[in-house]
Amino acid sequence: MQKINLLGYRLEQLIELFQQMGLQKLDAKRVYPWIHVKRVKDFDVMSDVPLSVRDFCKEHFSLDRGKCVHRQISRDGTQKALLEMADGEKIETVLIPDDDRMTVCVSSQIGCAMGCKFCHTGTQSLVRNLSASEIIGQILFWQDQCDITNIVFMGMGEPLMNFESVESALSLLLSPQAHNYSRHRITISTSGIVNDSFLKLAELGVPLAISLHAPNDQKRNALMPINFRYPLKMLLEAAKEYRRISNTKHITFEYLLLKDVNDSREDAIQLVRLLHGLACKVNLIRYNDWPMSRFARTSEDRVNAFAFELKKRGIMATVRQSKGDDIFAACGQLKTQIIS
Repeated sequence: MQKINLLGYRLEQLIELFQQMGLQKLDAKRVYPWIHVKRVKDFDVMSDVPLSVRDFCKEHFSLDRGKCVHRQISRDGTQKALLEMADGEKIETVLIPDDDRMTVCVSSQIGCAMGCKFCHTGTQSLVRNLSASEIIGQILFWQDQCDITNIVFMGMGEPLMNFESVESALSLLLSPQAHNYSRHRITISTSGIVNDSFLKLAELGVPLAISLHAPNDQKRNALMPINFRYPLKMLLEAAKEYRRISNTKHITFEYLLLKDVNDSREDAIQLVRLLHGLACKVNLIRYNDWPMSRFARTSEDRVNAFAFELKKRGIMATVRQSKGDDIFAACGQLKTQIIS
C-alpha cells in the first residue's frame, strides 16, 4: 500500500489525519514542526515524538521529496532535476542562482493542458495534478542542498488549474509556524485563467505574473488557446481586481518575443495602449528554442528597441536574462524527458 506523504498537510489537516488513524492530536502537533521547520527526512530523528508513534509513522507515512533520476547543471549555474513521484510519474524542477538569491521554479502539474504554441511543456499532454506534498517536496529537495530565498510557480502546468494543491502549498510556505516565507518572495504565474481561483489567490496577497505574449486578441488567440475563453478585456479587468484585493504594488506581465510574430514597433505601441492605466511592469523574455519548435528568437537589437518603445511611453519594462537554456531549463523549455 502506498504511504501517505505528509509534506503537504497543514496542521489542522495533519491533526485530522492522525486522529482518523488512531493517533493523538498532540502527536500531530509534535510531528508538524519536524516536517516544516526542521525539515527532516526521517521519522526516527523526531526525538520528542513517542517511539510507538514514530514506528507507526514509518509504516504508514512518508516524507518523500521525490527521487532524483536525472540532474543537469548549466554553464550559468542553473540546475534542473527530474524527480520521480511515488507512482512513477516524473516532473522537472529548476534551481536558479542570481547574485544573493536562490530561486526554485516549481511545477504544479505533470504536463499541461493549456497548449500554448511556443511552450515545450505544452507538447506534453496533461497527465495529472500534483499534490500539495509533491509541490512542497520540490522545494524541500532543493532546500536540502542550499538556502532558498524565492519561489516561483512557473514550471510545468497551470497553477490555477490545480488551485487546491497550490493553495495548500502556499499556506504552508507562508505560515510563520511552517516555512515562513514572505509573500513578496513567492510569485504565481498564470496563462490567464480568470475563474474563482484567480481572486482566491489574490486574497493570499502573493505577486502575480500573467503570461501575456501578445498585444491583441487576434495574435494571442493564435499563440494561446486559453484566450478564446478569457480574452484580453476580461483578463485585464481581472488583473486590476487582483491588484486591488492583493494590495500588491503591480501586476507583472510576461511577454515572450517571437521573431516576426509579436516583436514589431507596432506590437509595442499596441501593448502600451492595452496596458494603459494599469499599475504593471512587463518582463520581456527572449525566446528559448526547443526541438521541433516553429518559432525563432528575436534579435538583440529588436528586443532592445521593443523595450525602448515601452519605456518611453511610460511602461516599466525589463529584459529578463534567460538562464539554463543550454540544459532546457529556461522559460518554456521544461518537459519530462532526459536530454543529456
